[in-house]
Amino acid sequence: MSNQLNFLVEKMEIAEREASMIPVAKGEQELHLEVKQIIEALLFSSAEPLPTPLLRDLVSLSYPLPLDTIEKALVALAEDYTHTKRAFCLEKLPTGYLLRTREEYNSYLQRLHFGRRGEKLSRASLEVLAIIAYKQPMSRPAIEALRGVDSSAILATLVERGLVETVGRCDTPGRPALYGTTPKFLKHFGLRSIAELPKLEKA
Repeated sequence: MSNQLNFLVEKMEIAEREASMIPVAKGEQELHLEVKQIIEALLFSSAEPLPTPLLRDLVSLSYPLPLDTIEKALVALAEDYTHTKRAFCLEKLPTGYLLRTREEYNSYLQRLHFGRRGEKLSRASLEVLAIIAYKQPMSRPAIEALRGVDSSAILATLVERGLVETVGRCDTPGRPALYGTTPKFLKHFGLRSIAELPKLEKA
């Protein structure tokens, strides 16, 4: 009886090992895919960069995973987008990860958004915006000194559109407001930072 029992135990151990090998490997693959899909959904729904710890916390609602596993999933997503030549890419920014349209398609996006919303900037608006972008912070009197014309209405429009904002005040009589560009300005022109503005030619 003991021999039969030992035989059965051995058979059960073998069956247990075999049953645990294949499903576990398949389960890990499925888990990896689902985690990538969850992260991708979160990235698509956010207009702002998402830090890895936040992604980990959100994923952990279903799958408690360490931070390095989330990082590996992000790297895998970025590689997937590159290998499949998608129109967007996953960028790692100082504040987190962000899905962005590749630069070669920016002109099409500008046509889409400007054409639909009538948001194309006038020549005068571009002049004021360029002065602020390259010389910020700038006050209205300083801008008007360069342009030679009143710029108050244009400044108000740019502020309303969220392309420029008040960043301080001058230490001159009247303490006029100082203007600088905003994150929306960067998105509007497809820039990651002010440093990516075209270089000015030296006079």
